Amino acid sequence: MTSLLAPLRDSDIRSACREKIEALEHWLRRLIEDTLSAKYGDYFTALDEKGGRVVKTEIAQKAIARKLSEPLRYPKTIDALLLEEAIDIVCNPRLYNDNFRVALAVIFPEGRDEARTFLKRISAPRNNLAHANGISLRQAEQIICYTNDVIDSLKSYYRQIGMEKIYNAPLILRVMDSFGNSFRRSEFSPTLDGGILKSFCNLPEMYLWPGDDLAIEIEVDPTFDPTLYSILWFSSKSWSNEPSIGSRVVIPISNHQVGQQFDVQCKITVNRDWHRMGMGADDYLHLAYKVLPPRI
Repeated sequence: MTSLLAPLRDSDIRSACREKIEALEHWLRRLIEDTLSAKYGDYFTALDEKGGRVVKTEIAQKAIARKLSEPLRYPKTIDALLLEEAIDIVCNPRLYNDNFRVALAVIFPEGRDEARTFLKRISAPRNNLAHANGISLRQAEQIICYTNDVIDSLKSYYRQIGMEKIYNAPLILRVMDSFGNSFRRSEFSPTLDGGILKSFCNLPEMYLWPGDDLAIEIEVDPTFDPTLYSILWFSSKSWSNEPSIGSRVVIPISNHQVGQQFDVQCKITVNRDWHRMGMGADDYLHLAYKVLPPRI
């Protein structure tokens, strides 16, 4: 049987496979973080009910070491987890039934062994892609099909657990910046109408000067189609004549932003005729920085 991928160039096939694998890594990390942090806190160092390590010592030590060696690349330990390690955690016999089975039941109804078999069929050719080695068309088909199936299962799971929300809207889950910070939503203070805020004005290590570039990126709940909402960045001390849009913004700091408080605001607006918040948006982020006068 002729593969549907056969007419495509090898470079296009490899690119598509890498994108699918990166998406799968994101979803597995999110599942691990959401599930285990709620139950164990710092699960990379925590012990389970029987006194054993929640995450195998070898996996935890390697991820922690990667984070320490490249903190800007890996703001949190979970970010430093490789695909093979994420699969080992999810498919751990002690963890699967109690923590991950429900989320993966749609695609792996037979349980952990089935999950491990199919996920390993993705991780094996992933190593070839990472080291510029070849993969077969069959392996490429498996990567594309299996990753889509797993991600669809996880999206379905997150939709189900989110159905209790009266205002079902895309929320900001994480905020990263060029200082190397990575904050989850739970680490922010709430605004009165359901947004989030954080001030860095009293942190000298995060003071800004004219000539600096401040980069901020948000991660929005990926269960929502990004084509169905817009992201807009703005400030009372605007940095551009044109609005900044998209999940990432780079702000050139100038004399105009100098002051005790420079606000950076972001709002998410769904393409519909009603909105979760009174300002006409569905989520809102407010960050505050201190910008010092120009260096002499």
